[in-house]
Amino acid sequence: MPVLRTPIIVSLAAILCVACGPNPPTPQDPVAPVPEASAAALPKAATADAMKARAAEARALEVAANYAPIELYADDIYEGPALMASYQGETKDGAYDGYGVLTLPDSGIVMAGLFANGLLNGPGTARDMQGELFHEGLYVDGMPAEYALPLDERPIKE
Repeated sequence: MPVLRTPIIVSLAAILCVACGPNPPTPQDPVAPVPEASAAALPKAATADAMKARAAEARALEVAANYAPIELYADDIYEGPALMASYQGETKDGAYDGYGVLTLPDSGIVMAGLFANGLLNGPGTARDMQGELFHEGLYVDGMPAEYALPLDERPIKE
């Protein structure tokens, strides 16, 4: 009678497959420690000008809520600094004067703060239409105060 070798071969194959099967799990490599945040990565403290600008922006938004856009009640009294400009806030003789919010859709900027003589003069902020901050601080005739300084006296941004 012939010897059946098939069961022996199948048994050997099964043993080899178990031995060469998936590798057992190994401990993970140690994770490198996360370095502590350096002082450069921490947000900088707000300056006094920035704090004044934030307070002026908050006040301007509060005041603007009580005013309809100037175009609705001051026909041809004041021509805004840009086409389709919209202003909500305090006025004096038809000019932007006091706390308010000026929206300039053609340039995509919203300025809020203390206005005088029709322009942002004093603490305020400029944001894009999505609320991203462009500048906060003091303004002189609608421009950030540091731009009023000669080039060699302007603060260096880091």
